[in-house]
Amino acid sequence: MSAQQGYGQVHGPPVGEMSRRRFMRRMLGWGVGILSLEFLGGTVAFLWPIIRQGLGGQLEVGTAADIVAREPTWAQGLPLIFQQKIFFINVPAVKARVEGNGTVGSPVPDPGTDVDPETPAADRSVLALYRKCPHLGCQVPQLCDQSQWFECLCHGSKYTVLGEKRDGPAPRGMDHFEVTIGDNGAYLVDTSAVVDGPPIGTETFDSRGPTEMPHCAG
Repeated sequence: MSAQQGYGQVHGPPVGEMSRRRFMRRMLGWGVGILSLEFLGGTVAFLWPIIRQGLGGQLEVGTAADIVAREPTWAQGLPLIFQQKIFFINVPAVKARVEGNGTVGSPVPDPGTDVDPETPAADRSVLALYRKCPHLGCQVPQLCDQSQWFECLCHGSKYTVLGEKRDGPAPRGMDHFEVTIGDNGAYLVDTSAVVDGPPIGTETFDSRGPTEMPHCAG
């Protein structure tokens, strides 16, 4: 009786093992897949529309005297950065600041003065601008020293001290929050809802064009 013959030499990797070439192909496939998902996620995040939501509730900024005691430059028209999300604007002072090329001060607004009964004093004397750029949501920095405009460093949108758009890709001016005055005379900012910024073409004062002065943003 003859001995049982084997099947001969078995080519290829043993069962359960992977060749180096197959391993490299698999790793390359996983890498390309992960990079594709990251690119797709980044694209969706970039193109996704900005949902304008409030910050949650009512914030007390303080009385005019409180603000000046804390930030004296507010009386000379430099916007107050409040809670890192808001520019609190002294409207008479910023108007004088622009017309005086940043050197002219203005008296602190009197919240008790109401010349026009149809327009509350708080609406005329102060403004609470949302620092979130209405283009793609970047945080707008403090006034540019060169132009006395708000200039978004992300994509170059430019706004006057009242948030009126003058240049760049933003679809409107800077959004804002409603301001009222409490019983103690303090300014109250209602951050529960964001009010759309002024439409393009709005011009309260500062009629300069974007080519008339140097800028901080390109």
